[in-house]
Amino acid sequence: MIRAAHLLGLAAVLGAGALATHARIRRNVGRYPPHGFTLDLPDGPTHVIEGGEPDAPPTVLIHGSDGVALDWPVSPLWGQLGAHARLIAPDRPGHGHTPARVGSPITVEVNVRRLAQLLDALEVHEPVTLLGHSYGAAVALAFAAAYPGRVRALVLVSPTAFPVRGLTRPLAYVPLVPVLETLLTRVLLLPIGRLVAWIEGTRAFHPHPIPADWHAMMLAFSRRRAQVHALAWENRTFAQELARLAPHYPELDVPAVVVAGAHDRLAPTEGHAVPLAHALPHARLRLLPDAGHQLHWTHPEELTRAVVEVAGMEETDTGS
Repeated sequence: MIRAAHLLGLAAVLGAGALATHARIRRNVGRYPPHGFTLDLPDGPTHVIEGGEPDAPPTVLIHGSDGVALDWPVSPLWGQLGAHARLIAPDRPGHGHTPARVGSPITVEVNVRRLAQLLDALEVHEPVTLLGHSYGAAVALAFAAAYPGRVRALVLVSPTAFPVRGLTRPLAYVPLVPVLETLLTRVLLLPIGRLVAWIEGTRAFHPHPIPADWHAMMLAFSRRRAQVHALAWENRTFAQELARLAPHYPELDVPAVVVAGAHDRLAPTEGHAVPLAHALPHARLRLLPDAGHQLHWTHPEELTRAVVEVAGMEETDTGS
């Protein structure tokens, strides 16, 4: 009888947690509606935000793992870079407002194929500049390897480019266990998501504070079930994909600039940015001494300058 009472109490707590999680997620969906438009692509609906100068050279901004397209226009980079380029920012599969069936593969290859379909649908036929952040840098590199004629230049920001130790995290395997998946995504997602967002946000912005706008936005998106699954799938397969991709870096015959922060705690420069700049045949490395991982928030001027210069949009005096 006591055991039954305990079970009923536990069931009530779990039920209340599930209801609270569902209600909060619905509220966040309303708070952050799509800011762009959705295209019906062969691989599925894809949400994309456009901005900048429509007749300027196109620049595709590829967000990182557990990121969203909205991260770009909310950041200071959007307005500065938009004065020089046509900006195209898609939600990658399973992220933001681009849906993905729970359990479907979310890999670098899947992202590359979706990006090619997106450019076709937007009728972007000229070569584009790809600005990839973190995981997005790997997508940019893989796209350049698969479609060299479609890439004008690469801007690789805080890149994750090599299969270093610690890249795969144990939490990425939790969604594979049905009971744990249900517990995580339907009951405990609010407190765990808040804790993870604070920990990861602190690491991402170090040595700078976390902007309130970014924190609120990421709390809203990163606690959606589909995005939890997408993030987990990416993390489980990323190291193997980078191991296959890295040998092709010396073959990428395209202008590139690698921009990284000396204090990056998520993609340390000695494991990623520095060896990547050496591996790419036409790359320059810009190491920012006072920066961390989220450079589009903390150093938008430097990123804008890097895009403008490497893509040959206009002559700029950098003082170097």
